[in-house]
Amino acid sequence: MLKIFLLLNLVSLGVVNSQGDSYDTKCSCTEVSPNGTFCMTYKCRTDQITKCFSSDSSVELKSITGQQEQRKSMNHLQIGDQILVDIDKRGQRIYEPVYSFIHANRNGVYDYLKILIDNNLNRSLIISSNHLVFLFNQTQPCFAGHLKPGDQLQILSEQERFQIGLIKKIELIQSTGFFAPLTPSGKLIVDGVLVSNYAVVRSHRLAHLAMQPYRWWTQWNRSSVYSEKIHVYCRFLYEIIEMINKWIFSIDLYDGYVTVSSFSY
Repeated sequence: MLKIFLLLNLVSLGVVNSQGDSYDTKCSCTEVSPNGTFCMTYKCRTDQITKCFSSDSSVELKSITGQQEQRKSMNHLQIGDQILVDIDKRGQRIYEPVYSFIHANRNGVYDYLKILIDNNLNRSLIISSNHLVFLFNQTQPCFAGHLKPGDQLQILSEQERFQIGLIKKIELIQSTGFFAPLTPSGKLIVDGVLVSNYAVVRSHRLAHLAMQPYRWWTQWNRSSVYSEKIHVYCRFLYEIIEMINKWIFSIDLYDGYVTVSSFSY
């Protein structure tokens, strides 16, 4: 009865049935507190296409000699900006240019995950549920929507290296805009967390290999774009991947499900 009561309350808030300015993600309570006073865990399903990062996400720019590192929000990021993408074995920062944006739009409000991470000196990671995030001491990344409290991410420490960032809480929020920057390595560090350029397909290596012709094209032809529409090459790739997944062999694609502990309006 308690779960039914909570579910009815969620419907009245527009969380389960999205209307107007409510969430596009549909959720239901799957775990209540021991005393039965509140919901501890919600399982959600979304059909929202990839949005990657919001205006509230930020990256580190390559600083001019003698100056401190500068941060730049996604909505101010430009093609050609040199941004932090990795740390090498000697603890040196690696910067790469933004070749292009897979898609970008400063307007509109969209659903994102807000991942609160222990020891993160920057801010919480705001990311779409189908985007790839690198786990600590693991080569295979994970969909952000499949992360859970207790999972370990790679976060940038003050000692110029990656350290364990323990996930404390995952919230479903709404934030403005969407941005998907593309770098030569296919990686970048967003708000202190190592993430991939890619989404939907779990294999970072496969996605990076498939996107290589597009990176060459944007570099050689200076055809970089800033558009809310996903480039035709990327749409074509996804159609090919769906065909392979259906007719040839299974590819690990995002299933649309995410587990969160709370909502933020």
